[in-house]
Amino acid sequence: MSGRRRGFTLLELLAVMAILAILAGLGAGGYQLARRSAKEGQAKAEIEQLRTALEEYRVEYGRYPEQFSAGNFSSIAEISTLSDLTDTMVLNDPWGRAYQYQSTNRFLYRIWSEGENAESDADNIDPSLTGY
Repeated sequence: MSGRRRGFTLLELLAVMAILAILAGLGAGGYQLARRSAKEGQAKAEIEQLRTALEEYRVEYGRYPEQFSAGNFSSIAEISTLSDLTDTMVLNDPWGRAYQYQSTNRFLYRIWSEGENAESDADNIDPSLTGY
């Protein structure tokens, strides 16, 4: 047996590489899912913080801020009375877009994030919808 070579065959090395590639692919998918869930959780927490600021505004002025031409929360923060409440807040969602704000009347409002895909409403993060 002294003439026999030691080591792995090419087929064995390819099998190990294929197994490693499959495991890496599964890990990458789980990583993307975890990142998406983390961003959604962050958006929900920030929306709750913005809702708290809006409630403080309502307590002080008896109404919610009106809808503005831009229709988003960053334009509302330009009001001096509300800017004190939002100075330390993040006004953009985790995807870099402004949180959307809509006031239907002086006692009702809606605030949401457009989610990862702004063109589709399917991934919107909106606590005012049922199921949240």
